[in-house]
Amino acid sequence: MNRFLQNLGITFRRDPETKRPRVNKPDSKLDREQRKSGEYYYTPEE
Repeated sequence: MNRFLQNLGITFRRDPETKRPRVNKPDSKLDREQRKSGEYYYTPEE
């Protein structure tokens, strides 16, 4: 999944309220952090 999203050039996060995946805005803080760590799909720990 991460390799696929990396090829597309987008990062995702999971919305904490609705649990739905959301696309991060390009060059947002979370987008930059996820790209740096190689984690293109982020699910916060509860």
